[in-house]
Amino acid sequence: MSVYSCSVCKFRYDEWIGDTKNGVPPRVAFSKLAGSVCTTCGMQGEGRHLQVPEIKYSGLEAAYYDQFAGKAGIVFYREWLLQESSPVTVLELGVGTGRIASELAENQLPVCGVDWSPDMLEIAERKKKRVRKESRHLLELVEQDVWELDLQRQFTHVILPEGLFQQAITRLEQRRLLNIIKQHLTEDGTVAIDILMPPLRESWRTKQKKFVFPDRMVYQLVEGETSLVQQKFRYTLTYETFLDQIEQPRYRVEREMALLLPGEMELLLESEGFHLVTAFENYQTDVHRSLDEGYDRDRWQRGGYPFVPSEVDAAGSTRWTVIAKKKSVNV
Repeated sequence: MSVYSCSVCKFRYDEWIGDTKNGVPPRVAFSKLAGSVCTTCGMQGEGRHLQVPEIKYSGLEAAYYDQFAGKAGIVFYREWLLQESSPVTVLELGVGTGRIASELAENQLPVCGVDWSPDMLEIAERKKKRVRKESRHLLELVEQDVWELDLQRQFTHVILPEGLFQQAITRLEQRRLLNIIKQHLTEDGTVAIDILMPPLRESWRTKQKKFVFPDRMVYQLVEGETSLVQQKFRYTLTYETFLDQIEQPRYRVEREMALLLPGEMELLLESEGFHLVTAFENYQTDVHRSLDEGYDRDRWQRGGYPFVPSEVDAAGSTRWTVIAKKKSVNV
């Protein structure tokens, strides 16, 4: 996040808000501040002001994640990987609740899912127990920070769903993450990266609601703002839960992500030793199912986290999946 904290006086500076007391307007980068802003120590001292780390998915955000994420991504990755002609081994970074990984294992695709959130992985472990016994061994769950990842083995496919890549805010971080991916890919291995694009407005607001069995109504409110200059977007997610029509304590969290266009992602991949294969918007491929074939458990695929891609609003949110292959060392 673009929030910095002083380890001495605990002064905090938020780049999106600025500092009214000291006359700093919103969206002034921390690196541009004069030395007198820090209330007590004047921002003096090497390494004293540290960036506040990203918050792990926990609590109600983990508990309600699946309620709003939908099935589109699950179906997309399953169908794409099942069509691969050669044997597949999958590494999913940001496996979360195991939505995609458990489906892959159920379809005889070996997958290793990595996440740093104990709350999310607890849900994923419960899903693993529901996978058919003969397929359960195909799903491995690892609690680890992606930035420290070194599994000492390689995979034919690495997937980063639901905007995980955009948690790398700077170009330096993005290149570092791509190098971690390369280390875990076989020669000519394939990477798939979901890119979330918020509504095309400076500020935006979306709201969804979901009845959660047996007696809860949950409202998910997302309020965000986009900075084209900083190439970032930030959103506040609020869960309002009603139990038997009585409001429960709210859950609120802020997150920041890099604003990346698909073309930028493609150029970044090419600069780091990948070559583009294809890209899909909102998980739409040339694989379509007829709606006249009776019941289809994959028919209803709407959803998306933290916001649903718009099908009617041209200025609404969307997402892209960029697929690229690791270049051979002989190329």
